[in-house]
Amino acid sequence: MKRLIENWKRFIKEEEQASPNKVDEVSFNTMSAKSVFEDEGEINELQQGQDYTYEVHTKQEPNPNVVERFAKSLYAGKRSGFLSYYSNEELAKMDLYLIEGENAGFAIKDGDDIVSVHNNSSLKGLGKVFIDKAISVGGSKLDHFDGFLSGLYRKFGFTDVYEVYQWDEQYKPQGWDYDAVDIFNPKTSIYAEGIEDKYNLGREVTVEAEDNFKIDIVPADKVNQYRHGRPDVIMRKLR
Repeated sequence: MKRLIENWKRFIKEEEQASPNKVDEVSFNTMSAKSVFEDEGEINELQQGQDYTYEVHTKQEPNPNVVERFAKSLYAGKRSGFLSYYSNEELAKMDLYLIEGENAGFAIKDGDDIVSVHNNSSLKGLGKVFIDKAISVGGSKLDHFDGFLSGLYRKFGFTDVYEVYQWDEQYKPQGWDYDAVDIFNPKTSIYAEGIEDKYNLGREVTVEAEDNFKIDIVPADKVNQYRHGRPDVIMRKLR
């Protein structure tokens, strides 16, 4: 357990130069993605093949107007006060993609990290549209809190779970909604199969989570943690 806490602290320390609070950043990415995915249903019901025109800002072809509009688009929704925002200066260092004339889009950070997927417009079914577009322009990894996004991102091809940071109450996200997460459902948890026959254990054991990712947990504590809306941070890459 000590090693896990140290890993979490290392995670925060390594990322603090890029963002004031990486946990809040992951929280924001998770919550903004909900605006895209939560009302979409199953992946096979998402729009496919829709051709949208994008307003684009990249480091190679900067467009200050797009940076300004992206910031307004990103924080136009009901969750706009959820946590600390990316500043315009931070957004300007990313590649930004907005559907022309709409408050909906995504960003690519550091060349391959998909962030700020959001939909604060009246359009529907943008999940697969955005992920396909993000992959086509270089996006190959993303992070999120375990939950319904786990199943969706897996279906989009992000099946390489390369790191997991377990919940630590001292680093809890600002304004987190604490919705219960079903740890036994593979659509909502990376632990579903690995924990199904160990959920009563009150001692630390090594379990095999999604993508054969081995991790030391106390199963009974993990079940209770997820039941009270405290899921772990999942880091994914394209296989």
